[in-house]
This record gives sequence, structure tokens and C-alpha cells, in this order.
Amino acid sequence: MNIEALEPASYHDAIGRLGALLKDAVDGGASVNFLAGVTPAEATAWWAARSAGVAAGTITVFVARDGDRIIGSTLLERSRNPNSPHRAEIGKVIVHRSARRQGLGRALMHAAEERAHSEGRWMLVLDTVTGSPAAALYESLGWQTVGTIPDYALNTAGTPEAATYYYKDLR
Repeated sequence: MNIEALEPASYHDAIGRLGALLKDAVDGGASVNFLAGVTPAEATAWWAARSAGVAAGTITVFVARDGDRIIGSTLLERSRNPNSPHRAEIGKVIVHRSARRQGLGRALMHAAEERAHSEGRWMLVLDTVTGSPAAALYESLGWQTVGTIPDYALNTAGTPEAATYYYKDLR
């Protein structure tokens, strides 16, 4: 499996495929910012809105590919605050429904953690749906639970569900 960090030019070229990945996730019930019925244009626009951060180097997008198709992604979003040069957030860990249970999520997380560590970003944070398969993945990778917020976000069906926050200290 090939995991790569997208540079700004390759990111721009991948936005449409990332949008298709995001749409697949939402269509499969994943709680990743959207409700059921997300359009390809809406999913693509979400990724396009991150272009400036990718160009500035504050966001790195990691992808897993199957040929030309993007079948997995995650974001490393670096804190820009003067008091937190050691911190980053992990976001949009998505694996296409056709490629799940093959270790892609784990490989994407390792790539993001390795990049963060190599840059001196040793405090990582993320959130996910409480009790989800993603939560089990993060816990298996050594992420520590901070706490749970009830009714934090709407799932794809529009029903409120809890989110659990995690951190990982890479030191």
C-alpha cells in the first residue's frame, strides 16, 4: 500500500478525487461534517477550501491510492498559534468502503504521526464518534481518551451523537 503526502500542486489535482472519497464516506454513514445527500460539488468544495492551508504548509494531506483512485486520506493540521508550535490535529481519516479492513487507516495514521514527530509536533489531538470503529482504531494505536461530549454533532441521518476527544504524546 502506498501512502503519500500531497504537495500543493498534486493536492490541487487530487481535489476532485478527494471529494469522491468524502462523498463515499458520507454515503456509507460516516460522520465527517456532512449529512446524507452530500453532493459531489459540496464534498469537493470542502477539500478546495483547504488549498490555502496546504499551500502555506499548515495542512498536509496524506492519501492512499489504488492506481489513480484515492482510497484513503488523513490531514495533519498544524497549530499556527505562537504558544503551541508543538501541537497538531489529525482530521479526515477516511477509507473508501471498498478498501476497509486492510490496514489503510492505520498506515495513514502512522504517516501523519511520523511527519508530525519529525517536525517536532509531539502533541496530537483528534475527535471521532464515540464507540465507532474509528475510536477503536485510535485506541489500538495508543491514543488517550480526553473525554466525551454528548450530542456533539449530527450523524448523516441528522440525529445528534456523542464525540470523544483523544490525544497522543509522541515524545
